[in-house]
Amino acid sequence: MKKGIDAPIVPIIFIVVGIIGVIPAWQSQNPYNFIFPALMFVLAIVFIHTSLSGKYKIIHQVVKSLDIPDNSKVLDLGTGHGAVLLEVAKKLKQPGEVIGIDIWQSADQSNNSQTATQQNIELAQLNEVAKVQTANMTKLPFSNNEFDDIFASFAIHNVKPKSQRELAISEALRVLKTGGRLVIIDMEHIDEFKRILIQNKCKITMRHAGIDGIWGWIPTSIIIAEK
Repeated sequence: MKKGIDAPIVPIIFIVVGIIGVIPAWQSQNPYNFIFPALMFVLAIVFIHTSLSGKYKIIHQVVKSLDIPDNSKVLDLGTGHGAVLLEVAKKLKQPGEVIGIDIWQSADQSNNSQTATQQNIELAQLNEVAKVQTANMTKLPFSNNEFDDIFASFAIHNVKPKSQRELAISEALRVLKTGGRLVIIDMEHIDEFKRILIQNKCKITMRHAGIDGIWGWIPTSIIIAEK
């Protein structure tokens, strides 16, 4: 499966700051001055690990834990390279279907493109149940109450400003069936997401994702909201 590093500029910044910090530390010959640049390198390594490995473990565990009937219609918001899309697709068979939407920005994930994700679908031989298309999560091209489950994995935090994030969640709830689940896996704006979901009278459960979900120093949370 082709993968990409989420927000690739972040680990680059950690590494550059670490390199810059090494220079005065080396000149001072004081071992304590190496602590800060070393911390920057560690944060970069942790971030890259979560992006290329940890988040996939989290997604696998979350999808595995959910009872998703094989004829379900599922939507994956901000699908990227299709981490959620492929995990869900493994549970489905026709007429079940999972649709992944994205606007395919490399700033959000390196090498992010519809072509790359379609290749991942084909490599996994899941063409019959997995589809991708270009669409913005703030204006979903779907009917009301269309999907049994909706996933947003490390996606909604990329939507700016706050009013647009609220719109993205409102759109997700619009196309979600009554009794359906909106699963948000993310590391930012968690309290904001909870507030919006509660205002929309959703029943929510939340937990932290553990060590595999650490982005530098920021933890990942998993919110499951029932409409």
